[in-house]
Amino acid sequence: LIHFYKRMLGFLSWTIWTFGALPLGLAAFVVYRKVTKPPREPIQKKDWKKDVVYLYQFPLLPKVRTISPFAMKLETWLRMNDIKYENIFTLKFSRKGQIPYIEFNGEEIPDSNIIISTLKKYFNKDPEDAYSKREAGIGHTVITMLENHTTPTGFDYRYGHHMPEFLECLQVAKFYPSGVKMWGMIQPYGTRFRSYLQGTGRHELEEIWEFARKDLVAVSEILGDKPFLLGDTPSTVDCALFGHLAQFLYIDIGFPQREVLVKECSNLVALVERMKEKFWPDWEEQIPKIK
Repeated sequence: LIHFYKRMLGFLSWTIWTFGALPLGLAAFVVYRKVTKPPREPIQKKDWKKDVVYLYQFPLLPKVRTISPFAMKLETWLRMNDIKYENIFTLKFSRKGQIPYIEFNGEEIPDSNIIISTLKKYFNKDPEDAYSKREAGIGHTVITMLENHTTPTGFDYRYGHHMPEFLECLQVAKFYPSGVKMWGMIQPYGTRFRSYLQGTGRHELEEIWEFARKDLVAVSEILGDKPFLLGDTPSTVDCALFGHLAQFLYIDIGFPQREVLVKECSNLVALVERMKEKFWPDWEEQIPKIK
């Protein structure tokens, strides 16, 4: 009986520590770091020029240019609208904890969608003006689906279940300054935990890949035989499609989404290549080569 009580006390102690003291300790540590951390400068680029966009994004990598589909979407959008910009490659995140972000006329602006909306108004350049409100609504809906449903299945695949292959394929350790080994160890657990909390991770992997397949086939049907998703001229949604689908097509680690694109959605593959040819004539010159 005494042995049983000792075991129960041990279990209770472990439970209190795990669900009480440990989280409280971690929370206290985070608060301490925030309080003692020197205040962040409002902007990093002190010698900025008016109306120039300073685009902060991850360092470039072989094959796919950037591992951020959001950065590729945004940079393609800047090129499409002839907006002057300069890249600043960094691993430092914005005040909101996001990357990419920009500094524009002395102000930091995070989140690719907020950035695009802000620049549309400032420069009075909106590629959606070529289309009806209904067509623009379709574009908005496709972007929302891509970024909140389709692409997370890709993150789940590459970060949650194939992180070593992902790092090896792009030789990330040779192009990022430090921390890649630790990132490779921690990221899979974080991705799978986040996916579980969001609900996606509660499904079997084949079910998750099927979610993505249905998304891609649906977009392929919308595209049809048009040169761009909404019609004859590219718009914001085409920049998003290029940025997100390039991740599946150019990072060769066995994405099931890539198989769907190649076998069932050849028009989307053609769209990605069309956007690359139109807005990235310097693609091969810019991306680093495998060492």
